[in-house]
Amino acid sequence: MAATRRRLLAALPILGLTLGLAQPAWAEEPAPYITDKQVDLRVLLPPPPAADSALQRSEIEAVLAAQKQASPERIALAVADAKESVFDMFGTTLGAAFKPERLPKASALFARTGASEDATVDPAKPFFGRTRPYLADDRVKALVPASKSGSWPSGHTTRVTMTAIVLAAMLPEMKAAIWARAAEYAQSRVIGGMHYPLDLDAGARAGTAMATALFADPAFLADFAAAKDELRGVMGR
Repeated sequence: MAATRRRLLAALPILGLTLGLAQPAWAEEPAPYITDKQVDLRVLLPPPPAADSALQRSEIEAVLAAQKQASPERIALAVADAKESVFDMFGTTLGAAFKPERLPKASALFARTGASEDATVDPAKPFFGRTRPYLADDRVKALVPASKSGSWPSGHTTRVTMTAIVLAAMLPEMKAAIWARAAEYAQSRVIGGMHYPLDLDAGARAGTAMATALFADPAFLADFAAAKDELRGVMGR
């Protein structure tokens, strides 16, 4: 019995190493480059409109108008735009070569910038406490997968703004197309009933502040240079 126990104990380190190697790459969350310690949106952003204000009522009317005007095709795009990877955001804009399997360095970079958005925006939402349109007024419909977290700022808009700034720095010749797509992606959140127009403005401010912090971070800059070379090579630019 003792000999058997010794053999089992000796095998444990090997078993642990084997299990570790067997874990898929996505089992670990990417580490953010920056968090709310570097970009505190609770300090940087103005407060949202008061719940009982005329501005809030006009915001609701703007969401209702956006939903009324949206075609079935535009609503379908809003549903697709609920996804948040850089490839979901800009795949159609940047073309067939813009695929994660061809861009491992860029994929890793944008996974970490996405984690940075979560780590920065998530603490701000409960602080500001703005109720999402579809929860504030039952005339507004949740046309996309529903979120119940705070509405201020728009996390999707924060992320797409930050991502657009980074991508445009990699592909300056495509800057106009990148920013047009970023605006379309952000507007999907209004059409979906998840955000008010001013949430998008707050998200654009937040994403710009985050991008500024990223370009001051040495780890990001090193990864950015490698990802930029990879992306331009894959896209033949």
